[in-house]
Amino acid sequence: MSVLGDAMNAMREALKLSDDVRRAGDALKSVAHELRDHDRRLTRLEAKWETAIEIASLRSAAPRQIDTN
Repeated sequence: MSVLGDAMNAMREALKLSDDVRRAGDALKSVAHELRDHDRRLTRLEAKWETAIEIASLRSAAPRQIDTN
């Protein structure tokens, strides 16, 4: 009976481990989705920042006209 009991316990442990692996995979999938969202946001912010720097440099490089009136 000991061998049969050990086999049953091993099966239970294997089922628990497979459930844990499935839950970890689901959590990892969720974290990966959030990471992609953050990456997209950072990319948009970088593009806005670069555009703002370019506009600022164009404004400072343009010659200023003096009003003679």
